[in-house]
Amino acid sequence: MRVLKVFFLGLVYGWFMRWIIDKIFLEENLRILTNENVLLIQRVKTLEAPKSLETLSVQQPVASPLPMEEVSPIPASETGSIVPHRDDLKMIKGVGPKIEKKLNEAGVYTFDQMSRLTTAELQAILGLSQRVVQNSENLISQAKKFAQDGPKG
Repeated sequence: MRVLKVFFLGLVYGWFMRWIIDKIFLEENLRILTNENVLLIQRVKTLEAPKSLETLSVQQPVASPLPMEEVSPIPASETGSIVPHRDDLKMIKGVGPKIEKKLNEAGVYTFDQMSRLTTAELQAILGLSQRVVQNSENLISQAKKFAQDGPKG
């Protein structure tokens, strides 16, 4: 009889612990989704901003996240076209080819440009995942170090 009491007590305790863990996990996911939702709503509002007839007739250039004049251009080899100077952002610990591609698509090509990003801007570029939220400050601080000292290969 005592074995059955211990078994049921353990079963109830296990269910209770699972409920607590699920509650904590769901609240964290809800917080992350809420933050991502706010960022997406802001982005949609900026993209859907009503354009007047004057702005439709005169197309203004779209502002990039960072000014392109701060990127030192280097002429391409045979084509003669201008290509912006690019640092190897993969030298930053935690930045791989996919993250470097996202940064380049957002107009971030150098350590200096990346070092001037805020945590919120970096999270908006890379998307909100638990890893990005935790490491964005670290990525920016590494970029600042590379921008000041130059990359050491």
